[in-house]
Amino acid sequence: MKKFFLSFSVCLLVVGFLADCKDPYQDFSPGAGDPRITGTWQLYERQFPKDSLLYTRNYTYGVIIVDKREVKVVRDSTLTSRDTLFFARRRYGAVPAQTLTFAPDGKLTASGDEMSYYNPIKLYDVDSTEQDGLGVKLYVNTNRANQYFRQGVLFKQDTLLLRPKCDGDCYLKFFRVR
Repeated sequence: MKKFFLSFSVCLLVVGFLADCKDPYQDFSPGAGDPRITGTWQLYERQFPKDSLLYTRNYTYGVIIVDKREVKVVRDSTLTSRDTLFFARRRYGAVPAQTLTFAPDGKLTASGDEMSYYNPIKLYDVDSTEQDGLGVKLYVNTNRANQYFRQGVLFKQDTLLLRPKCDGDCYLKFFRVR
C-alpha cells in the first residue's frame, strides 16, 4: 500500500509540474525601450575578424656531383604555419539592400544575404542596465524558451552602430532608411 501511495504521489507531482508549464513565448513582451532604434536600418559598413594561416617555407640546399656536374638539391625543408588574425572592413551598396527593421512592438526583421545571422532573431529589447552602456538584447526562441544575447548599440544622428562581441573592434554600421 505504501508503494502504491508513493508512486501515486510521484505521478501527481509530475502532472502538477507539467500542468504548471506555460509557453514562455506568450508571456514575453519585448519593446523598443529606446525610440531611436525603431525603423528600418540599412547596412553600409561592417568590420569583422578574418582568420587566415600564413605559411613560410624554408629550404636548405646542398650540391652533389652527378656525372661530373654539380646539381643543386634540397637537403631539408621546413614549413612553418602562423595563425594570423586580422580585421576586414567591407562596405555595402544600396543594391541589394541589407536591412534590419526594428518594430516599436519589439519585433525584428532581417533581409539580405549579409543579414542571415539575424534571421532566427524575432524579438529585441533595448536596455542600458549593464556597465557597457546602451545595448540591444536579441532574442532567439529555441525549445520554447527565449534566449538572448547582447550587442552594444551607439547612435549618431541617423547612424546606428551595432557592436557584437568579438576579440577586437567589430561593428556593423547602418543608416536609417525609414
